[in-house]
Order: sequence, then C-alpha cells, then structure tokens
Amino acid sequence: MNFYNILRLWRGRLPRPLKFFGLWFMHVTGRRVIGVYLDPVLGCNLRCRMCYFSDPEKRRSMHGSMSEEQLLRSQRALFHRALKLQIGCGAEPTLYAPGLEAVVKSGKDAGIPYISLTTNGLLIASGRVGLESLVKAGLDEITLSMHGTSREIYEELMPGAKYDSLLKLLGLIADVKKIYPSFKVRVNYTVNSLNKEDLRDDRFFRIWPGGCLPDIVQIRPVQKIGDTEWKDFDEKPLIEDYDGTIGNVAALCGEKGITCLVPSCDNLSQVVTEQSGHDALLESLCYCYISPEGCYKNDFDPLCDTYETYHRRQHTAWTLFKAVFRNPRARQRNVSKKLNYNVK
Repeated sequence: MNFYNILRLWRGRLPRPLKFFGLWFMHVTGRRVIGVYLDPVLGCNLRCRMCYFSDPEKRRSMHGSMSEEQLLRSQRALFHRALKLQIGCGAEPTLYAPGLEAVVKSGKDAGIPYISLTTNGLLIASGRVGLESLVKAGLDEITLSMHGTSREIYEELMPGAKYDSLLKLLGLIADVKKIYPSFKVRVNYTVNSLNKEDLRDDRFFRIWPGGCLPDIVQIRPVQKIGDTEWKDFDEKPLIEDYDGTIGNVAALCGEKGITCLVPSCDNLSQVVTEQSGHDALLESLCYCYISPEGCYKNDFDPLCDTYETYHRRQHTAWTLFKAVFRNPRARQRNVSKKLNYNVK
C-alpha cells in the first residue's frame, strides 16, 4: 500500500474506527506510514512572481544547504518508515547538484517505494543536472512547475526562466521516457487571471514533443503565500472562465488518458477550510518535512532519535488507539489551506 492509497483510504467511506485502527496497526508493526518531504537546499534560481522567492526579504531569510552528515542522520532516522520521498517542497532541489543523485539512490536503497522530484527543471535543461542519471538511480516521478505554456506568459510569471529552455527540457523528458516508459511526469500549474488563457483550446498540450505527454496534470488556484510580487488573488475570473480554462484542460486530459487533479468550481473559493482533529493527527504523524533548518518535529533530534524512539516518547501508539473510539468532534479543529481536488 503506497502513500496515496493511505490518503484515499482515510478520505474514503470506511468507518472512522477502521481507518484509525489500520493506521495504529501499521504504526505499531513497523510498516511504512510517512511521507518524507525534503528540501536539501533553501534557495531558488528563479523569482517566480507568485512565489515568496519574489520577495527580496524572504530570499535573504531562506538560505542553507544540508550537509552530508545531516542527510545521513535524517535518512537513518526516518527513511525506513517512508512510503514516499518528495524532493523539493518549498525551494529548488536541483541547486543541490551534484549531491542530488546520491539522495535519490539513498532513498531507493532504503526501500522507499516512490521517489519524486519537484523542480522548475531549468538546471536539467542546462545540463547541470542529468535527468537520465536520476531516473537510473531510482527517481520515479518528476513534478514540473510550469505556470504558462506560451512564451510571453511563461517568461512573465517566471522571471529568470527562458521559454526555449522549457522546450529543451520537454524534449529531454521525452527522450528519458523512451528509455524508462514507467517514469512519470507530473505538471504543477498554478493558475491565475493571467495564465488561465494558456488553458484554453489546445494551448496547454501543443508545446509537448510528439509522442510525449504528462502522466498527471495538477491545477491549483494561486494563493497568497507571503509578500509575493503577484497581488491578484481574486478567484472570480477563474470561476467565470472555469469551463473554458480549467474545465477545458480537465476534459482534454480525460480524452488523452491523463490523470487530472483539479478543484471543482465551488472549491476555487474555499481555500481555507476547517480541518478535523483526526485529520490533524494524521498529518502530524505522516507528514515529515526535512530541511537544513530542521527535521520532522521541533523536538526531534536526528542525532539520537529515530521514528520509533520519538513516537515511543510521545506515546503515539496510545494516542492513535484512543482515536479509534473517540468522536472526531471531541478533538480540536485546525485550519488547513489544502484544497479538495477532484480526480478526472
């Protein structure tokens, strides 16, 4: 059972006691239950207008690269319980070259079933990072941050990026998929009032080389994630043009056999949602973020802690077992900015 199947199980129709009993059982029997989200370096080679890296003050505050020792400690402490390793979360992981291949290989050697890389891909296009060598080392998926498919919009929203480099990157991806057909390509497209125009007609797909298309397309509305250069967060244009833009790409994905993750028209205006205490408990247990500034939890010390010793100290097994019998309303509710996606 992989990480995504656990989430589907949690959000599905099984009674809540069975869901928590299954999670408790996997936890106490040493099964893989966490997703590891790794930023080996805090920095980016672009200044995308919708990203906090467009804010000079934020850029100055985000810096640092993980040492080999930090990575080894984190790997020893957590990789053996990971269902998924996501490399690149809030920064650009290809800046970690040439150590990136070793990170992928260490995850595969630890038995992690699924390893993904989220990147703007421009250092791959430049040849500084070899995509084929990463896939050979065990990379299962690349998630490409691409916020426009026309030259004007792509370069406008992603300062520092060149459209010709994007086209070269897509060609490299096509070549790798010929050698490794099971390698997955996901596109992460943050839509706003400007780049929604690139979702009309066939504009989203016509830049892809012949015989190569993404396996997964994920579209999400722009959100305020700091003092970014982009200031337009009005969802009304997205809602008014939903069928001709977001809905259009979703329909085309269905025709082409591509998995499409999109919010419904109603969910576009429901960015901040209430999160039950049980959902918060699941996220607290399963979401593991690692960066040069910390590992997993504020009180987790990878020098001497492992997943097992930490949760033994926290009495997590007992907390999960009690959750089997507790009404979800009895637990505190938190606020989440995660959208509810429809899978097309």
